[in-house]
Amino acid sequence: MKHMRHVAKEVDDWTRVEAEYSGDYAHQLTEAIKQCNTDEQLKNLIVSSIIDRYMFFYTSSNRPHKLTKLMLDLLDQKDFHFESPSPRNNLLEQSIDHLIKGSGLLPTLWKVEQIWGNGTALELMNYFYKKFYEEFEPNDDHLSWVNKYKALYLLEGKPWEG
Repeated sequence: MKHMRHVAKEVDDWTRVEAEYSGDYAHQLTEAIKQCNTDEQLKNLIVSSIIDRYMFFYTSSNRPHKLTKLMLDLLDQKDFHFESPSPRNNLLEQSIDHLIKGSGLLPTLWKVEQIWGNGTALELMNYFYKKFYEEFEPNDDHLSWVNKYKALYLLEGKPWEG
């Protein structure tokens, strides 16, 4: 970007963003790059491919970081994403699978029903639900995870429905 050197000389600090793509996503990106006919199309594709996978947020406020806002402002269209599933998509699925198979949740619900009868598993789930709303406080790790993956899950849908 030689034409922007005059701007670069005036800036005191930089943020460098690197992204690495592999598998189907990388092949789709390569094919999309080959289809670009203008610098504007290429710019939109590169910026979109970065924010499709990587966005930065302030953990204290859940607001997009200035860098994310600047990248979004560069785009003509803000609805880009390739169809290949992200390897990160299994994080929530793994947690749900652990609740079903590994945590003992379902066997505990079964035991409750065996001891106190039908409907008591729902009572226990309601107890958990109440505890969640009345007592649970998300920590920085929880906030960071949601900031990092929310956009991806909103695009790809609920893992328990697919």
